[in-house]
Amino acid sequence: MAKLRHVAFIVKDPDRLYEFYHHLFDVEKVRHGPTGAIHVIDGLFNLAFLKQNVSDSPVINTHRADGEEIDQVQGINHYGFLVDNVEQALSQLDISLQRGETPQNGRPAEMRFIDPWGNKVDLSARGFLGREEKKLPGVRHVVVQTDDPNKVAEFYKAKLDLKEIGRLSEGTIRLSDGDISLDLTKKRLIDKPGIQSFGVQVENWSEAKSKFNELGIELPDPKPGESEVRVSDPEGNLFSVSQRGWQL
Repeated sequence: MAKLRHVAFIVKDPDRLYEFYHHLFDVEKVRHGPTGAIHVIDGLFNLAFLKQNVSDSPVINTHRADGEEIDQVQGINHYGFLVDNVEQALSQLDISLQRGETPQNGRPAEMRFIDPWGNKVDLSARGFLGREEKKLPGVRHVVVQTDDPNKVAEFYKAKLDLKEIGRLSEGTIRLSDGDISLDLTKKRLIDKPGIQSFGVQVENWSEAKSKFNELGIELPDPKPGESEVRVSDPEGNLFSVSQRGWQL
């Protein structure tokens, strides 16, 4: 089974976001790339803050010739899976799907494919700089928007062996790799389809509220009947906080 272990963002100030998430969730900086990108982990999951770099560099397959992302719009950009064998994982995909080697400049991803709905998906057998260490706080949830959750769910179940664990309101389908849940929903949280947000599970809500307060941010309690609160980071990226976590 593939393991969801990576989400990347195009950002203006990687250092500022690192400081923000480090203060709130004690993430660890594990890579500072030559163009300013910062990768952090919570022990299990990797968040990559890729410094925005708008240029006229030509496109070569799934990336620009200079190694940067083609889409330099600020915000959440793509996600990635840890797999046992990259070639074996690629062999499960239709040959018509665009794919290409990730620029090998110290990045954890090895290959990129574009799923049938335009989502950019990284694959790596060596991992995304994490230690497969499960501790809290930690990323435990990702949300992807699609007009057809059923078709997307069937794709990820068949091609990456994710398991369906529930059907929620408004047609949302929840998949899981055993550690991280992936919601496929029709509802847009941001102004584009595809990956929308991620969720962090915390061990102690009062401690989490105090951490937010230290940054001058109020973390409200979840509404009755709900278990998570959605907030934004300094660059407007959405993430949820939950003590209960997400069904696995």
